[in-house]
Amino acid sequence: MAEKKGERNLLRDILSRILRAAIMGFLMGGEVLIPLKFMPELSSKIESILPSGSSNFSNLIVIFAAFEVAIQLLRGTIIQYGLSIGRTIITIGLLIIFTNGGFITVTVPQEMLPQQVGAVQVTVDIRTIIGALLILSVLSIAKNLLQAVDFLSQKAERTAAST
Repeated sequence: MAEKKGERNLLRDILSRILRAAIMGFLMGGEVLIPLKFMPELSSKIESILPSGSSNFSNLIVIFAAFEVAIQLLRGTIIQYGLSIGRTIITIGLLIIFTNGGFITVTVPQEMLPQQVGAVQVTVDIRTIIGALLILSVLSIAKNLLQAVDFLSQKAERTAAST
């Protein structure tokens, strides 16, 4: 009887983790991927803003959703914090790459302009915003490191108390 109860609790835990991971994965990227699938012109517009040679925008969303699913599946383990730190480091790198260090340049298509106007290129300096986001990302890394240390210390305390 106790074995069936333990198996039932384990199954319930696994199913709740899978359901939570699916929901969080959808919230992290699914709501963006669905419109991109049905409106490919939107995806091409977004990719035209990104610097040349960058990955497909949909692939980036899938990567972040996969990170979220893995984090939710491994919730309650030390790996969760490592994945969170990895996701933050990847976010920092992509933020710097995609903004060219804080400068976004967009060329306005000729068909959107009057005939007498030549090509228009708009450059926006967002280094201050990027700097603030990088500071928040470093704080997120520090928070995850502290949570990992706390997780390990609590686990060590439980092990010491049980012996």
